[in-house]
Amino acid sequence: MELAKQDMPKGSGFVNAVLRRATREAQALVDALEEDTPEAAALKHSHPDWIAELWWEQLGPDHARALLAADNEPPETALRVNTLVAAPAAVAAELGADAAPPPPEAVVLDGPFDAHAHPLHAGGAFMPQSRASQAVARLVDPRPGERVLDLCAAPGGKTTHLAALMGGEGEVVAVERNPQRAGALEVTAKRMRADAVRVVQADAREWVGDGFDRVLVDPPCSGLGTLRSRPDLRWRIDAKDIPELAAQQREILETGAAAIKPGGVLVYSTCTISPDENEHLIDRFLADHPEFTADDAVSGAPNWEHPNVPFYVQSLPHRDGTDGFFMARLRRAP
Repeated sequence: MELAKQDMPKGSGFVNAVLRRATREAQALVDALEEDTPEAAALKHSHPDWIAELWWEQLGPDHARALLAADNEPPETALRVNTLVAAPAAVAAELGADAAPPPPEAVVLDGPFDAHAHPLHAGGAFMPQSRASQAVARLVDPRPGERVLDLCAAPGGKTTHLAALMGGEGEVVAVERNPQRAGALEVTAKRMRADAVRVVQADAREWVGDGFDRVLVDPPCSGLGTLRSRPDLRWRIDAKDIPELAAQQREILETGAAAIKPGGVLVYSTCTISPDENEHLIDRFLADHPEFTADDAVSGAPNWEHPNVPFYVQSLPHRDGTDGFFMARLRRAP
């Protein structure tokens, strides 16, 4: 309206009338649209055709329609309580929140919350992090005193969670390529009192290390599981980007595999719902690396089983109320 008043003062009334009518009638028009094909569902729920087609094939029409609709709903407001500093029950009580669904460090609030302005955030008691993201470190299941590697570690939610699960004992090597993000990760680790974290500024595809008990590979991905909190991403990512991302993810996975000692555990995780970046990539890796086998990841995240593939985890926003994360847990032979 303000732009109309500036550029077309005489036409601003017409613009106002159109906007008012759209407010009154748009939802009914959208509700009346068909969604019996991927293209129709994409139009109705404001997604590119290729995403609707991808999920139609991967999940089936019913799940695909529900997922497309869920992407237009407000995201869940979730925090992870830092057990190096505070107890989840105490933080939940302080914030007036009810007990959350798992993971056990999660606190879920009823609506928007300015987490960064709260004094408990400054004191390292919590950080904003979706429940699906919180499940990743728990699937790694690090033990006090172990050496753990976190590749592509910034902004540090999973890194500091690993340190907390280890009770601050042992070492978490956090590799991050971007120097600014690496610096921010060091600040975050200090705020969260995660003294076990050692940040290394390096490209995860080229970094060399070995002898780790556990490795987390959390590479850059298409982010299709986070479209509720990043609605513009659906229009910035393209189907042609997926093969390039998958190639980069495989390179980083190879780095992680080389760093694991015999008998060690490797967890691969993405925040997307895209088979070529997830289950297909892991299946190809296992075919090329007989020294690795797939553990039953569902036992570590029992509410979020993959809709099609045993042993893997795939949380789904419409089904689980949190971000869409894929997780696989692999074990190297002794």
